[in-house]
Amino acid sequence: MLSTKIWKFVIPLAVLLMLLAACAPKATEAPAAQEKPPAEQPTAETKPEVTAPTKVNIGFIYCGPLDEPWSQAMVQAVERVKADNPPQGLDITYKYFENVKVDEFEKFTRNVIDSGEYDIVWFHDGCAGVDPIDNIRKDYPDRIFPVTASNYGPVGGNTYWIQPYAHEPAYLAGVIAGMMTKTNKLGMVSAFPYASVNHLLNAFMEGAKSVNPDVEIKNSYIESWWDPVKAKETALAQIEAGADLIYSERYGGHEAARDKGIYAFGSQADIHDLAPETVITSALFFWDPSVRNMIELWYDHTVNGTPYNAPADKPVSFLMKDGGSGLAPLYEFENTLPKEVLDKLESEKQKILDGTIVVPLNLEPVE
Repeated sequence: MLSTKIWKFVIPLAVLLMLLAACAPKATEAPAAQEKPPAEQPTAETKPEVTAPTKVNIGFIYCGPLDEPWSQAMVQAVERVKADNPPQGLDITYKYFENVKVDEFEKFTRNVIDSGEYDIVWFHDGCAGVDPIDNIRKDYPDRIFPVTASNYGPVGGNTYWIQPYAHEPAYLAGVIAGMMTKTNKLGMVSAFPYASVNHLLNAFMEGAKSVNPDVEIKNSYIESWWDPVKAKETALAQIEAGADLIYSERYGGHEAARDKGIYAFGSQADIHDLAPETVITSALFFWDPSVRNMIELWYDHTVNGTPYNAPADKPVSFLMKDGGSGLAPLYEFENTLPKEVLDKLESEKQKILDGTIVVPLNLEPVE
């Protein structure tokens, strides 16, 4: 009975509440998020596309003649690189400017650069000293300048000082000489007491004495890069004093050996063809890795804008294991040298390549 009374009040109240709710204003809906236009993104400055070069032209600057061994070794290297898998498949051309006068060196070189014909200008000589090269490299910061001269030094940036070392093959030539001599006297005819010369002489002596401690070795600097007559006369004097093998660091010494019927060794360039019955072998600079390296650096800079960053504390060098030096072929001496000499030569060579023997790099003048 009581519940019936309660429901009489509840039902009308519920109906009233429903009517009030229906009449109430609707709740304000949150405004839909407005899509903002995408903010403009800063665009990187568009760099012009660089067409990859298909060729490279190199200009070599040198005060001496092209016939000089230092020059010939470079020409031979460039020709090998051209013919055998050139870097980036480039067509390599070059011109060798020989006999450049020292007092015209800087002006001449600037004219070569400004001609626009040469992608790489290579100083293959230090005849004019350091200052002209320094002046040039600073005025052309976007150019690459390899310098192959022992009287220069590491400066970094766009100038790569390349110092070749052929002391390891010179050591091997000394091993042959030390085993072949009958008088126990060897002669060496060389240019100047510079590092690029001294390291060859000292290594030749080291190799000879490693197999023959009693051998006597006489060196004579002729104070010239190119004087075959003086080199020959100097070698003749050494032969008269008892030398029966000549290390001909300069052209001309091999001629004296040929005329006197003794053996000789060449240096820097293979001179076998000049005296095939006289020259057993030659201690060679192989500039090939240096040429490849400089072309790759130029290409990377040209195509990708990679800055030049030459070492500022040491030269760029490639040893025998890197393909930077080696002995010339023995040619017919392969069949005429005693077996014990050939065996020792091969054994010493392998020891150098695997690091068992470390040939000292001695740059001091030979007394």
